[in-house]
Amino acid sequence: MASPGAAFSAALAAEDFPWVESQEEMGMAPDKYREVFDLAQRGARAFRDRRFDEAISYYSKALNLRPGDPIILSNRSLAFSRISQRLRERSAADSEYQPLNGLDPTTHAELALKDAEKIVSINSNSPRPYLLKAYALILMEHYHEAREALLAGLQVDPLSHVLQTCLSDLDSNTNIAAGARRARLDRTDDFECTLCFKLLYEPVTTPCGHSFCRSCLHQSMDHGNKCPMCRTVLFIGPRTYPISVTLSNIIQRNFPEEYAERRSEHETMTYAGVDLMPLFVMDVVLPCQKMALNIFEPRYRLMVRRIMEGNHRMGMVAIDSATGTVADCGCEVEILECEPLPDGRFYLEVEGSRRFRILRSWDQDGVAEVEWLQDIPLPEGSQERRELIELANGASELARAYIRRARETVRTARRARHLDLESMPGPQDPEKFSFWLVNLISLRPSDRLDLLRLRDTRERISSSIRLLSDAAEQGCRVQ
Repeated sequence: MASPGAAFSAALAAEDFPWVESQEEMGMAPDKYREVFDLAQRGARAFRDRRFDEAISYYSKALNLRPGDPIILSNRSLAFSRISQRLRERSAADSEYQPLNGLDPTTHAELALKDAEKIVSINSNSPRPYLLKAYALILMEHYHEAREALLAGLQVDPLSHVLQTCLSDLDSNTNIAAGARRARLDRTDDFECTLCFKLLYEPVTTPCGHSFCRSCLHQSMDHGNKCPMCRTVLFIGPRTYPISVTLSNIIQRNFPEEYAERRSEHETMTYAGVDLMPLFVMDVVLPCQKMALNIFEPRYRLMVRRIMEGNHRMGMVAIDSATGTVADCGCEVEILECEPLPDGRFYLEVEGSRRFRILRSWDQDGVAEVEWLQDIPLPEGSQERRELIELANGASELARAYIRRARETVRTARRARHLDLESMPGPQDPEKFSFWLVNLISLRPSDRLDLLRLRDTRERISSSIRLLSDAAEQGCRVQ
């Protein structure tokens, strides 16, 4: 049977991102729009040269600057679909003798579908988003859903020759119009995970031949590296271990409704689509602050192992003395150094980076949904902005004098490391500078928490100046 995606591949091409002269039409600053335009042009060139991975990289960078742009989303969706189709069309010999690393064809198609659905929600009056959606669904072998997407597109543009041609090609290649149906398998225990007793989701098959949900096996191996069924020692990493593609496709084709429920449940449990932060409850940490940690509790040792497999970042929060519960604000820290110790503990050196507010948390997982906090910005070139920078310049001179006096009093290397002038941010970034300034002073946790919540840069710098002046009168009290 000819590939039903061939007609889509021929009908769809990357769109050109327009250049506009009017700033109102840009909807953003000219220099930023110019950068988006340049990234989109590079992506288009890479797409035409069939360097789809490179094109996706350019389009993703452009979307970070201009989120939700339908043209860039459309082109990225098409690039994901082209990669998926190219991987599916590889011969068995090529796959055996020239193996590729990276995402499988189904995952690429799912990413293409995600972008296509975004475009449909933004621009539902054009047939192109429905073509992209149908293309991705065909690559996932969801032919009935693909046909429904094409029919929805024909409701928008009944005279679209492209939609009519693709629908005819899909019907002729898959026999959907004739009502052909494959006999579905019976739902048996063979398709259940023996750990959660539910339909397998993202199934992985161990070398000993047992299949589990990838997330279930991952949780099981947090407690030991043996197969949960036969206790064979497993030398695998469940987080990176490949999904059993054939088994996954069989389950999706034969139990689509239940699989959709499992997908929804999994997305809910993994909190997809939101900013998540693993939480370490200990002390108030501020941006620019460095500190050493000795991790010995089992739950935090597990958390550190997972973090070191990812982006090396976690959130640090304290108990709010006013409420007796976890504070509503915390600070993301980056792990600069991680030294595993023979007894299972970890020695960490971390540095505070960004502030966040906790929206909701899941105590059983030690994870929270967060939103990022920033100080209230002042317009560039405004009088308030100039006055703030002048205040920061004055505070930097006070800080230099304070550090010089502190160095004369405190001689130990451990103390002196915290008084390094080279790490001082420039006054041109007043928010970051204000936190560096606060870190020179010994404060109670409740006072530090108040400063963490504060969104007024001027007030934070002014408070630091008063505290530094008081500390200079009483002698150098430094962290």
